[in-house]
Formats: sequence, C-alpha cells, structure tokens
Amino acid sequence: MRYLQCLAVIALLGMGGASPAAAAADADRITCFSLGNESYKDKAKFDSGHAACTRMIKSGRFKDKALASIYRARGSWNQKKGDLDASLADYAISIRIEPDNVEGYDYRADVYQQKGDLDRALAEYDQASRLNPTYAAAYFSRGQIYEKKGDTAKARVEYNAAIAVPTKDRIAQWAQDNARARLKALAEEKPEQPKN
Repeated sequence: MRYLQCLAVIALLGMGGASPAAAAADADRITCFSLGNESYKDKAKFDSGHAACTRMIKSGRFKDKALASIYRARGSWNQKKGDLDASLADYAISIRIEPDNVEGYDYRADVYQQKGDLDRALAEYDQASRLNPTYAAAYFSRGQIYEKKGDTAKARVEYNAAIAVPTKDRIAQWAQDNARARLKALAEEKPEQPKN
C-alpha cells in the first residue's frame, strides 16, 4: 500500500511540475508577448522581449498564424528599440505568412509614419481597412496623417469614420476615444486669420 501511495505522489509531482525546457518556453512566450503591459514602457526590458521572440522563432516549433504573431511581436520590440528597418522586415515576414491579418499592415504603417513616409503609411492603413472595414484604428491613424499633411477636412472624415464603426475591442475603443479627442481639438482651434 505504501508503495502505491509513493507511486501516486511521484505521478502527481510529475504532472504538476513542468520540465525546465517547458518552463523556459513558457517564460519566453510571456516575455515575448508582454507588449501590452508595463514591460513595453521599460527600456530595460526591450532587449529581453526581443530575445524571447527570437528564441521562439529559432525554436522551429511555431508555424502559420502563431509564427506570424511572434514576428509581429518582435517587430514591435524592434520598433520600441528604434530599429525601424528590422521592424519593417519582421512585419513583412508576418504579412507574408499571414496576409489577411490586419495588424501586420497596421503595425507596418505605424513604422512608416514614424519614419516620415506618410504616403506609404496611408497605403498600409488603406490595406488594413480593406481587410477589415470595421478596424477603427486604421481610420484614426489616417486622420492623424491627414492632420500632419494639413488637410483637416479629410482628417475629420477619418475620425468620424473611426467613431462610426462598431466597437469590438479595446483597440477600437482606444481609436474612437482618440478620434473624439482630435475632433474636439480641431473644433476648438481658431481658424487662421488671413494675412494682410
């Protein structure tokens, strides 16, 4: 009886404890995809987030959508680190693997916008909204670009389009909240006085 109890305890411990390799893989997953939490704001954690994603890619265990999401995550870490060309390369791989995922185009557009290539950014946001016409972030981001270009009429149209789509998630809510704020700010701006 004591022998059976000992075997039961060993079996339970074996099921409950993860192997060191599995624990490391889980830690990499958590670190790679920690973009939405405080690690994303802490420059000291950018390298570890990037390295975790790289280990996951090199492991060869991930395919298709899972691999595309890892490349998007690493692209975001590259972008946070200021390596915009590496970020664009990761987003391109993600899009090649999963061409119907709106986030790849949205994230790549953000990098083009950051680089000052507003026309390419617009084209990427256009592709994102073609893939998902209810993706409010694309409309909001296009509005930002039109504001930068000095075309406040088009910016207003885009901000209103962001608000008009159904709110599905926190990204849509973020885009709509920011679109409302920009519309309010534009309404409060005084029109330029003609110069004499």
